[in-house]
Amino acid sequence: MSIYKNLFKLRHHHEVEEKVLQELFFFERSTLITLILLETIFLYILMPLIGNGIAAWYGLIVTLTLWRLYDGYDFQKNPDRHNSVMWHKKFVVKVWMTALFLSALALFVVPKLDEYYQLFVFIMLLGISAGAVKTLADDYRTAIGYLLILLVPASMEMLLLMRTDTIILAFLLILYFFTQTSIILHSYKKSIDLERKKEEISKVQAELFEKKEMLQLFFEQAPIGIFSYDHDLNIVNCNESFLTLFNLQKEKIVGTNLNDISDKRAINVIRDSLTEGVQTYIGPYDSQKGLEFWVEGKCSPIYNKGGDVIGGMGLIEDKTKEHVALQELVYLVSHDPLTSLSNRRGFDKFMGKMICKKKHASHLSLLFYLDLNQFKYVNDSLGHTYGDKLLIAISKRLQRLMKPDINLSRLGGDEFIIVVPFVSKERDKAKKKADQYILKIQEIFAEPFVIEGIQLHLKTSIGIVIIEQNSTNIEEIVRHADISMYQAKRFGQEHISFYNTQLDLERKKTFNLQHDLISALGSDQLELFFQPIVNIKDDSLRAAEALIRWQHPERELILPMDFIPLAIEAGVITDIGWWVLEKVCLHISQWKKNGEWKLKYVSININAKQLLKNDFVPIFLAKLKEYEVGTDDIKIEITETSLIDNFELTQEVIKELKSHGVRCAIDDFGTGYSSLSYLKKLSFSVLKIDREFIHGMLNNEENITLIRTIIEIGKQFNYNIVVEGIEEEAEKALIKEMDDSLSYQGFLISPPIPEPEFRKKFLIDEPSKCA
Repeated sequence: MSIYKNLFKLRHHHEVEEKVLQELFFFERSTLITLILLETIFLYILMPLIGNGIAAWYGLIVTLTLWRLYDGYDFQKNPDRHNSVMWHKKFVVKVWMTALFLSALALFVVPKLDEYYQLFVFIMLLGISAGAVKTLADDYRTAIGYLLILLVPASMEMLLLMRTDTIILAFLLILYFFTQTSIILHSYKKSIDLERKKEEISKVQAELFEKKEMLQLFFEQAPIGIFSYDHDLNIVNCNESFLTLFNLQKEKIVGTNLNDISDKRAINVIRDSLTEGVQTYIGPYDSQKGLEFWVEGKCSPIYNKGGDVIGGMGLIEDKTKEHVALQELVYLVSHDPLTSLSNRRGFDKFMGKMICKKKHASHLSLLFYLDLNQFKYVNDSLGHTYGDKLLIAISKRLQRLMKPDINLSRLGGDEFIIVVPFVSKERDKAKKKADQYILKIQEIFAEPFVIEGIQLHLKTSIGIVIIEQNSTNIEEIVRHADISMYQAKRFGQEHISFYNTQLDLERKKTFNLQHDLISALGSDQLELFFQPIVNIKDDSLRAAEALIRWQHPERELILPMDFIPLAIEAGVITDIGWWVLEKVCLHISQWKKNGEWKLKYVSININAKQLLKNDFVPIFLAKLKEYEVGTDDIKIEITETSLIDNFELTQEVIKELKSHGVRCAIDDFGTGYSSLSYLKKLSFSVLKIDREFIHGMLNNEENITLIRTIIEIGKQFNYNIVVEGIEEEAEKALIKEMDDSLSYQGFLISPPIPEPEFRKKFLIDEPSKCA
C-alpha cells in the first residue's frame, strides 16, 4: 500500500534539497551523451524498417536531450539564474518528456516490427530505464515518474500484441516496474535514514568538538593552575594560570621531571596519586625562582578507555593571602591589639599547654597578677591616648623579664599576668624565686614613665600564686590570683600578697556578706548613728554627721568601712544613699515638730556614683520637700578622691545644688591629690580635715605644720573648717591654739551614737551648749 500512496503523491511537486539538485544535474551531464548514442542506435536500426518517421522522432528526442544537456551545463555555470524550485521543475519536465518520447516508440513503432526487433526495442527500453533509475535515484519521485511513463505504455503495447511471449514479457515488465519502484523507495528511505544518521553523527561530532574545545578553553583559561604528568612524573602540559602563578615559561617547564624540583614537600602526594587515587597537599611551597607560597593542591590519576592509569593531573591554588590572613586572625584572637601581648585567650592557651607538660607533675610554677595603681587617674586626667601609650611603655618594660618559657599577658584594662613555669620542686625555693621576680617588677616601676614629656609615677599591686603540681583548673588558678591581688590592693600601693587558703575563706566570707547586705535594706538591719560637730572653743553644738551602721543578725555591729565597698561592688550604694537621706529627713522633721531642732545642719555622706546620676538633684530636692526639710538643714559631704576622679561632672552637680540652697563639704581633705585650683573652683562651704593628720600629731611636727597650712588655705577661700578624729584633750588644745573658731568632731566629745541617745544627750539635756 505504501507504494501506491507514494505513486499517488507524484502528482504534487516536491522541492528537493540543493545538494540533491546538484547531484541530479551532475549525473545527467555524464549520462546524456550515452542516451544520445542509444537514440542514434535506434535511428540506425529502425530507419530501414520504419522509414522517415523514425527520423522525425529522432530529431525531437535528440533536441530534447541536448536541451537537457545544456541545462546541466547552465546550472553548473549559472546556478543563480533560477531558484532551486524552478531548476527542479525544468529538470523533471524534460526528464519525463524524454520518457514520453521513448514510450511513444513502443506504442507506435513496435507494432510495425517483427518479433525479433520488437524484443530488441523492449530490451533497449529496459536498459535505458535501468540507467535512468540509477541516475535519478536521488530524486525518487522523478525516477518513479520516469518508469511509470516509460514502462506502462510499453507493457500495454505488449499485452495488445496478444502473443504468449509478449504477454509474459508484459507481466514481467510490470513486475520489474513495481520491483524497481520498491527498490527506489527503499533506497530513498535508506538514504533518508543515512542522511539522518549523518546529521546525528555530525551533531554529535560538533558537540564533541565543542566539548573538546570547551575543555581545552577551560584548561587554558581556568583561574587555578593545572598541570599534567606521565608515569615517570615528567610534566606533559600546563595552563597559563600555572605559568603565571610560578612565573614560568611553558617551553622550559614542559618535560621537567618533578623529582628534580628543589622543594620536594609535595612530591609524595604527586607520586601516590598514580597508585592510590586522589591525593591532597596543603602547605608551604618554594618555587624554582625562590618565591614562597602557601598552596592547596589536589592530584588525581588520568585513565584511558581501558581503565589503565596513563598519568596524572594536578590542580594548584595559591592560598598565600588566605593563609597570611588566617595567621593574622589567629594572632589577633590570642593577642592584645594595643600591646601585642597575649590576651586572655592567649593566656588560656599557654596555661593549657603548660599543665599538659610532663614537668608540671613534679614542679611548682609562679603566677603574678599585676594591677596598676592610679591608672584611672591618668586616663581621666590626660585622656585615653596617654593611657594607651602608658600601657605600651609598661608592656615594654615588663618584657625585659621575659625568657622563652615565660608568658606575659594583658587581661584587659590595667591588669597584667606573668607566668613563670616550673621554677622548683620545693615550695621554699619557689617562694624565694617569686621574691626575686617581685623585686625585678618593683624595679621596673621605680623609674617614672615619660609619655610625651610628662613624667608619670605608677606603682602596682601584685597578687602571687604558687601553682601546685598537677593542678589543672586554670579558672581556679586565675581566681586565686585575683583574690591575692585584691588583698594586695587593700593594703595600699606596692603591696604584695601571696595566695593562701585563708584569703579564699575571707573572700568567700566577703561574698556572703555582700549577699547579706543586699537583703539588709529590706529587713531593717541598717541604722543611723549621729556624731556631734561642736565649736572647739566651748564645745557648743553646731551640727551633726549622720553615719550608717549595719546591725548584722549573726555578727557584731559592722562599720561603713567594712561594708560600703561591698555595696559599691554589689550596685546597691545608691539605694543605701537614698535610705540614709530619707531617714535623716524623717529625724529632722520629727525634731522640728518636737521643738528639739538645735542644729545648724546635719551632714550626710554621698558616694560619687549616686551624686553623678542624672536624676540626683531632682530626687534629692523632692525628698526634702516631702519631709518639709529646708535646703540648709542638710549638708552633703563628698570625699576629696571622688571630686578628683570626676571633677568636671561633680562641679556641675555642686553648682546646681548650690543654686537651690544646698551646701556641700569636702570630706577627708588631704588624703587625695587636689590642687588649690580645685578649692577655688568648687562651691563648697565646709572643709573637713581628715583624722589621719590628727592621729600621732602630738609627736609629728610635720603633721602640725601641714594642719596649720590647710587651715590657713581654707580660711583664704572662706571655708568653714571642721577637724575630724580628735580623741584627746591635748589634740584639741593644739588645734584650738591654731584657730579657736574651728569646729571639731571625734571621740573626745562623743563617738557616733544611735539617734535616741544622741537626741537625749545633745538635743534635750544640753540645750545651753548649742550655738
